[in-house]
Amino acid sequence: MLMGDKCLVWGASVWIPDPDAVWVSALLLQDYSPGKKHLPLQLTNGKEVQYPVGSPSDLPPLGNPDILEGENDLTALSFLHEPAVLHNLRVRFLDYNSIYTYCGIVLVAINPYDQLPIYGEEVIDAYSGQDMADMEPHIFSVAEEAYRTMTREEKNQSIIISGESGSGKTVSAKFTMRYFAVVGGAAQQTSVEERVLASNPIMESIGNAKTTRNDNSSRFGKYIEIGFGRKGDIIGANMRTYLLEKSRVVFQASAERNYHIFYQLCASRELPEMRSFKLGKTHFRYTNQGGDMQISGTDDLSDLERTRNAFTVLGRPDQQMELFRILAAVLHLGNVNIQISGRSSDKGYIDAGDRSLAIFSKLLGVDGPQMAHWLCHRRLAVGGEMLIKPMSGQQAVGARDALAKHIYGQLFTWTVQRLNSALRSQRGKARSFIGVLDIYGFETFDRNSFEQFCINYANEKLQQQFNRHVFHLEQEEYIREELVWSRIEFSDNQQCINLIEAQLGLFDLLDEECRMPKGSDESWVRKLYDQHLTGKPHPHFRKPRMSNSAFIVLHFADTVQYECDGFLDKNRDTVFEELINILKASQLVAELFQQQGNVSSVANGSVRSGKRATREHKLTVGFQFRQSLQMLMDTLNSTTPHYVRCIKPNDLKEPFLFDPGRTVQQLRACGVLETIRISAAGFPSRWTYEEFFSRYRLLLRGPQSLDQAQASCRQALPELIPDPDQFCFGKTKVFFRAGQVAFLERLRAEKLRVAAMIIQSRVRGWLARTRYTRICWATVTIQRYWRGALARRLALTLRYSKAALVIQKTYRMVVVRQLFLMIRQATITIQAFTRGTLERRRYRLRAAVLLQARVRGWLARRAYRRVRAAVVFMQCCVRRRAARRELLKLKTEARSVEKYRELNKGMEVKLMQLQLRADQGMIDKVVLVCVQAREGAALRETLQAEREATSAELQALKAVIQKLESQKHEKPQPCTVISEKEVEERRRAEEKAAQEILQLTQAVSQASAALGAALDEERRKYQGLLRDFTRLEQRYDNLREMSLLTEVDTHNHTTTQTLTHTHTHTHLQTKYLCPYLNHVFSFLVLPSAFSPETTPCPSRRKPATVTGLFECRKRDENKLIKNLITGEIDPYIRVDSALSLPPGLPASVLFLCVRQADCSGDQTHARSLCSAAVTALKAALKKHSNDVHMTALWLKNACVLHDLLTQHSPKQRLCQFLHNVDLNELAPLTTDVSDLIRALSDLCIQAYQQLLSITEKHLQNIIVPALLESEIIPGLSGSAVKLVTSRKRAGSDPRAVGGDAPTMASVLRKLGALHTALSRQDLPPTQMEQAFHQLTYLISSSALNSLLLRKDMCCWSRGMQIRYNVSLLEEWLRSRGLQAGGAVATLEPLIQAVQLLQAGKKTEGDAQALVQTCTALSGQQIVKILTLYTPHSDLDERVTVNFIRTVQVLSTPARFNVFILVLIKCLV
Repeated sequence: MLMGDKCLVWGASVWIPDPDAVWVSALLLQDYSPGKKHLPLQLTNGKEVQYPVGSPSDLPPLGNPDILEGENDLTALSFLHEPAVLHNLRVRFLDYNSIYTYCGIVLVAINPYDQLPIYGEEVIDAYSGQDMADMEPHIFSVAEEAYRTMTREEKNQSIIISGESGSGKTVSAKFTMRYFAVVGGAAQQTSVEERVLASNPIMESIGNAKTTRNDNSSRFGKYIEIGFGRKGDIIGANMRTYLLEKSRVVFQASAERNYHIFYQLCASRELPEMRSFKLGKTHFRYTNQGGDMQISGTDDLSDLERTRNAFTVLGRPDQQMELFRILAAVLHLGNVNIQISGRSSDKGYIDAGDRSLAIFSKLLGVDGPQMAHWLCHRRLAVGGEMLIKPMSGQQAVGARDALAKHIYGQLFTWTVQRLNSALRSQRGKARSFIGVLDIYGFETFDRNSFEQFCINYANEKLQQQFNRHVFHLEQEEYIREELVWSRIEFSDNQQCINLIEAQLGLFDLLDEECRMPKGSDESWVRKLYDQHLTGKPHPHFRKPRMSNSAFIVLHFADTVQYECDGFLDKNRDTVFEELINILKASQLVAELFQQQGNVSSVANGSVRSGKRATREHKLTVGFQFRQSLQMLMDTLNSTTPHYVRCIKPNDLKEPFLFDPGRTVQQLRACGVLETIRISAAGFPSRWTYEEFFSRYRLLLRGPQSLDQAQASCRQALPELIPDPDQFCFGKTKVFFRAGQVAFLERLRAEKLRVAAMIIQSRVRGWLARTRYTRICWATVTIQRYWRGALARRLALTLRYSKAALVIQKTYRMVVVRQLFLMIRQATITIQAFTRGTLERRRYRLRAAVLLQARVRGWLARRAYRRVRAAVVFMQCCVRRRAARRELLKLKTEARSVEKYRELNKGMEVKLMQLQLRADQGMIDKVVLVCVQAREGAALRETLQAEREATSAELQALKAVIQKLESQKHEKPQPCTVISEKEVEERRRAEEKAAQEILQLTQAVSQASAALGAALDEERRKYQGLLRDFTRLEQRYDNLREMSLLTEVDTHNHTTTQTLTHTHTHTHLQTKYLCPYLNHVFSFLVLPSAFSPETTPCPSRRKPATVTGLFECRKRDENKLIKNLITGEIDPYIRVDSALSLPPGLPASVLFLCVRQADCSGDQTHARSLCSAAVTALKAALKKHSNDVHMTALWLKNACVLHDLLTQHSPKQRLCQFLHNVDLNELAPLTTDVSDLIRALSDLCIQAYQQLLSITEKHLQNIIVPALLESEIIPGLSGSAVKLVTSRKRAGSDPRAVGGDAPTMASVLRKLGALHTALSRQDLPPTQMEQAFHQLTYLISSSALNSLLLRKDMCCWSRGMQIRYNVSLLEEWLRSRGLQAGGAVATLEPLIQAVQLLQAGKKTEGDAQALVQTCTALSGQQIVKILTLYTPHSDLDERVTVNFIRTVQVLSTPARFNVFILVLIKCLV
């Protein structure tokens, strides 16, 4: 009994054929035994059937275990057969939305007919540098494998992409070249990479068309060689094309289109530059035969713009209009109307006024009448003479179409040559190349012609090369493992190839018939019948039963019937020489036909002339195609091939619709099943000894140790599998034939089942004993409680009896007490009323006396108030009268000093204005203090002038008084005889004069006093202003001292702790700083004040005296820069010396020199110093582009210099006033350095970005190994062994085992180095927090992207490891106080992804909890992680498809899915 038959037991899964689904799954209802004729099976729909079994070879194929469902490598399946492959592809395509699957060395790509977000820059970065076995299948993985093999082994590579039309070959080739352009270039694409990518739109427009199977079908084959230099960068490319379908130019089947470029030109007919082509609204015959002019979802106008942009990138913008002109001419050539005339109506001619021919001739610049003549006539050589013979209408139409096809073919070849010249390397010869072959797949239609014959011949050659390469890799694996093996037989299609290309083969007979003068398709077919059927029958050649004009070829993929009509014409592909000569005379298209005979492209056709000898030596299309195909095979055999097989899932072009019949047909045609058959013929299942020991250790006997895994396997396997031919031991692996892994799984499951039954029996016994113990305990407890209840009932009766006696006694006592209290209350009430009556009588007597006393007192007080009011009124009247008298007196006096008040009126106005200005804000007082001082000086001068005028006037009055007194004394003595009347009058006059003199003296004194008072008031106000200014200055000093004291108090504790370290550090700084400053100060001068040489010119304001500056002479400027920054004279810039100096010291020294030059008035020298400093800082950053500490050092100096120049710039003057800054302390610079400040700002940004770039470069290669792959927690790795691990491909580098793998300590060391560098330079905390925020975002995004692409990381145990690693990073960030900048928050998506791996994934409640918890993850990311989730042990299970769909519904934000699910659940 075969080992596979042992697996046919009850409940086993098998596959049976089905006419619709090809294969359906069924379950065995009975064990199989040899001799049974029927197997009872149950289908998935519950139907039971009887499967006939004629012989053991008729047994149905077995199904693989559930754990292998959705495996990413088909060769890793236990049972390798067609239904298993088809089911695995369907599960991955429909359930997991995975379009890529490995099949050994082949990548199977299923066209999703939808845009998927799996080709972005982040996906390219994730696959770059990764091993193929560690990542999910992807086209980028194949490209990375080819790129790594090329750079490692320095051997050329080839990527062969094949498949049916519409299967996605062109898209796969496009993404492959895009991957090479990204990984083979710099961070920004160079011109070479841009040109390689720009060639795709051009080739698609002139070589792709819409067919019934594909909207963008490539109608030619191409092989692109991308050349790489020594450093792995792209330096050039070259393109070779094969078998362009020229017949499509003149004919299109129903629902098909011509080449895209024609429709793009017609869509752009309204553009100004296109109007000269006369496209207009004309309906062209060459574009409307298919009836479908528009493709849904595409815009021909925008596609033409993309094509023109590609010409511009390739450096050919001037040639695109020539190309469009020729294409427009081809369209007009198809509309040339060929009419029929003559007696028998068989002579063709073209009307002289044909509009289409006129436009064609004008566009190409050819002679219209000649073209019309030779389109309808041909030249013949008869007996040495040349005759001109008219052609029939059908022949003329054929000549016109042949000319159109020839022009388009030459234009296609010319375009490819120009692309190759644009893509040719300009930097020397390429060291190696990677070729991308995008070629047509096997084709079979209802009517197959010459094109399908050539295409299927090319696929025969490629399939032979593929089979031999797969067989060679399988042999290499067995030889490397030193297996004793027998030769594997595989199907070789050499006989079919010989039928086509050998001597007297199909091509040979076709070329021979083409050389015959009267050769025809019918005679060629008869020769085929005679050669391969009648003479010596060939096994791969047949004749149809009902046709004599067709033949059948048995290809490797299918049997194809070819119709021979048109084979000879298509193989000849001739054009009359007269028409070619007319085109050669055109200046526009002459270049297309100059080197017609030496063109290397395929199917360029031949030119027919009137001479038969010349015609016979022309190369046929078939011969050229065989030559180019042989060159392609030689190139592929000299390179290491990589295969991509594209599958078309359905013919309806519907997204994610799987047709099993079409898929199986393509799998058979593209060789995937042949690969599986070759693998199944040998040992398809391969395990390392450690993996086999970890999985099946419970089946082994004896001592079990991982160190002795190989010995244990060699000892136990013969007992488990009796047939020694079913397994084989290698050096590092154990090999199994197909089905043996499933047999071992069944043994393992049986043993686990027995062990589970034993465990269940023990558990059930324990549960029964536990239940009996609980029942006994419950019985005793019930009895105890019942007895207690009876005792409590007796006690309650006794209590009630005693309580009754107590109640009776108490009631009787209450009745007697109430009677006593009532009597006592009545007695007290009577006494109270009696005593109240007596007291009220006594109270009434006392109240009358009190009222009389109060009334008498009130009357006395009222009389006193009246008297006092009268006295006060009299006093007021007397005082008012006296005041009026005094007012009159004052008014009289005021009239005498009115003059002095007018003199002082201007001064009072100025004082009032000064007072108003003094009442303004603090900023105006400070700014206008100088103006007020000048106004005060002017007022003092005015007062002094008024005082002098008043003094002069006073002196004049005194002089008048003295003069009057002198006149009085100088008067002669009157006569002695004077009457008393005169004496009286004289006395009165003297008294009056004395009184006037006294009044004048008093008036002068009062005026002097008023002026003195006004002057004193002005002096007081001026002193007040000075006091305010002094107070403001003192307030600023106090605030500055308070801020310094606060800072000192804040850092007092820290300063005390680090005092010892500071002393040591200061000593070290002095050690390095002293020689440095001595050398620097040799070029500097320290002036105490400004020297005479630096005195500014008289036209400038005199700057305030600033001390402590450095003066640098002009000749020492370069030396100063070299010593401070570049370190070329005295190497200051050493890590040991530079990092020990105070932060920002070079910038401070430079600023002191700049400020000294500015204060000296030498603005040119100041700007020169600043410019030299900026240039030197840029050079220092470039010199230390890989040093974190030195980059941080120059970042600090650039920031310090930028801040100092900004604070002292003239634009900061107002800010200094607003902040009460001492203007003498922060005197602004007179030199305009705004442009240098902007340059320093840009330099700070550059230094910051360079600092992050260095750290990111150090972290990039260790993030994924340290965060995802490192195993810090011991004991978790052994439980997460995968059942069937992906095998390494041949040629891949194996991972180093036991090497120094990066861990979280490596990541923390890199981050710690950056933190130390930033802290040592005393950079702002916000800048540090921002830097670490960006770095943690990089770590989180890189780890999350890799997690989403690696299936081996999506398990419970790996999630525990990753969560622990992330916690280490969080603890490190918090220990250094970096969480405030959001550095910890950026890790939230990665933390939620890890929590998703560890959470439950079974019920709807679990799904709702996952969606509510993972808020930082998108719905697609959650579904991707659940899809990739792999069980870590037998206790875990895969995530079901229903659970994933539930999560997809819940994660959709536009619907109220949670409410709907809850409502449905309630209804159910």
